[in-house]
Amino acid sequence: MQRTLATTIVLSCAVSAPAFADVINGVDLGELNVGAKIIGPVGPDVEVSLINADGHSVGDLRSSVSCPSGFTECMPTDNPSGTVYTYSHTVTPGQDQPNDPPFPQPSTVVNFNDVNRFELGFEAAGFNGVAGYDFGEADTAGVSFSIEQTESGELVWMTDSDGWDTGEPITFVWQTTQPPVRPGGVYSISNSTGHGAGKGPVPALK
Repeated sequence: MQRTLATTIVLSCAVSAPAFADVINGVDLGELNVGAKIIGPVGPDVEVSLINADGHSVGDLRSSVSCPSGFTECMPTDNPSGTVYTYSHTVTPGQDQPNDPPFPQPSTVVNFNDVNRFELGFEAAGFNGVAGYDFGEADTAGVSFSIEQTESGELVWMTDSDGWDTGEPITFVWQTTQPPVRPGGVYSISNSTGHGAGKGPVPALK
């Protein structure tokens, strides 16, 4: 069952060839001031594996959603309409940390090098035009990213080289006025030979 689920996720990412619409001017994670994180059913962070078509892990994905700076608690049900939420995703290719239940934990972790793409497999509902990544982490990995939003609303980060390799974490961020409804969104990384995908927070549709 695990392999079937992983294969379905990965193939859905692999067969799509989105048309790009808008270029986003990426911001450095260090420039964003955020407040408290949402505490979900598994805690403030959601930890999952990025799984390929063979059912193996090709990387680790840790996601969280934060309220704006000044919030000591992040409770979407208590927040005013229009509150900006920052979605954060730390991706480490070729390594995998223990996952939160009920997310599957592959027994095999494989190296995943020359990563050239990180993307959302769903519409970034309520996106306010702010997206970026940790410039310092990317510099350590020897890459930078261009960011685009497809006509159907997905966000895509694409490297300018093939330097992003196993064991090099990079954190990606984007903002929306929509709070998460569940960790059901598909996130993926790709290189020239394959993909790996896993679940993370998805914003409520407007």
